[in-house]
Amino acid sequence: MGLLFIVIANFFWATELILVKKFFPTQNTFIVSALTCIIASFFYIPTFIVYKQKFTLQEWIVLFILGFTSWFLAQLFYVTGIQKSPNAISATLVTLTMPFCALLMSIIFLKETLTIKAIIEGILMLGGFLLVSL
Repeated sequence: MGLLFIVIANFFWATELILVKKFFPTQNTFIVSALTCIIASFFYIPTFIVYKQKFTLQEWIVLFILGFTSWFLAQLFYVTGIQKSPNAISATLVTLTMPFCALLMSIIFLKETLTIKAIIEGILMLGGFLLVSL
């Protein structure tokens, strides 16, 4: 079931790619990213009303880092990349590097072991990315 949610999320990210490329190709990246994040925040308000979740100071710090990196910086670079990419297909292909980044970060930060299988998969993934992008 989790993989289905990831596929659905990828569909929505692809929709974002099309909408930004079509309707906001020259607008200020910071403004487009900021407005989309602010509008998206309104959809979270009911969650705060229903769930009265409490967080420790350490959890707030991690949430701040998460918001800054995975929402603010990632969205800013993603929208800039969409606007500056030659076409939507190229921009989509570059997003295929995310699993490689996740693999490297899991090895560095989560101390996961690098297996022969992961190395082969990484080589195949990068090879496929290069093959399709040429």
